[in-house]
Amino acid sequence: MARWQGIRTGDVFFIHSTKASAFPNAKSGIIGIGVVGFNFSIKNEPLWHYEVSNNVNRWPLLIPLTELYLFGEVPNPLSWESPVPTNDAQTSHLIDQLLESRVPISQIHGFPPMGSFSSVSDDVAKQILTLEQPLHVYSGHSTRGVVSENRPSDLSEVLNATETLRSAASLRFLDSIKKRLILKPYSLVVRDNDILARAETSHHSVLDQLITIFRAKGYDTLSNEFVDLFAHDGNRSFLIEVKSTENRNFRVQARKGIAQLLEYDYFDISKFKKERNLDFKDQYRILVTSKEPRDEKYIDFMNSLDLGVGVVDKGSLKPIGTDLGFSVI
Repeated sequence: MARWQGIRTGDVFFIHSTKASAFPNAKSGIIGIGVVGFNFSIKNEPLWHYEVSNNVNRWPLLIPLTELYLFGEVPNPLSWESPVPTNDAQTSHLIDQLLESRVPISQIHGFPPMGSFSSVSDDVAKQILTLEQPLHVYSGHSTRGVVSENRPSDLSEVLNATETLRSAASLRFLDSIKKRLILKPYSLVVRDNDILARAETSHHSVLDQLITIFRAKGYDTLSNEFVDLFAHDGNRSFLIEVKSTENRNFRVQARKGIAQLLEYDYFDISKFKKERNLDFKDQYRILVTSKEPRDEKYIDFMNSLDLGVGVVDKGSLKPIGTDLGFSVI
């Protein structure tokens, strides 16, 4: 349980196969890379092949993989039957396909003894991540219906915008990965969140400047897979959502930002304050855009909801519309 609780969104798992299997065609080797996503959970009934065969809930702690990068190609996952004992023939065929392009363990120097869950050194990780083999990308799938408990997400300190990319739950923005990707029509399900936007140049630049501004003023700066930036000094707090915008798409982006600011304040920030027994004297929620918006009516609307709008300008946060906390940072 303790090791499971230490896993975080954005962690990278190297997925390996083993000969110790119910299937005689199983072989040892590294078959791909998985990126830890969201919604950690605990199941309360059998799910895996061994568990179904033996009617036991042996491995209840679930780790969500939001994206899978496999060295071998597999058919559209929507065409599979559940890999339970009644479907062993299909499962055996899928194993053959997965192992066809596996990387033998002997090729990765320093790979730890085969086990269900072991950490690897930076050198081992680099060897695997820089292999020249193509990567077939698939979205992780949920186990909805067998989940009994969700593990909440925590805010953690960030010192620069690059650190927030850890929670992007994707490797697609890395040049060493991007050039090797092979996509099929069924490979990716576009997630309805803006977390990957953190890798965009304009978003990344704005967020980096904001972190610098707040830290220079003595604020703690925190983030998680949802919250772009939460800054506080014990008395005053700022919840910030960053959007890459042009004037033509300001309303679309702002509409998303409104929902996110309200939702994150209600769930993530409330949880953070309660756990640390914090009671901020002043609390501000601000949408920061990459370009100065000109839509005065929509800015007035946001201000009426007690939401600020601003842009980073010459090393400071400039209010657009009503000054909702900008001048007191």
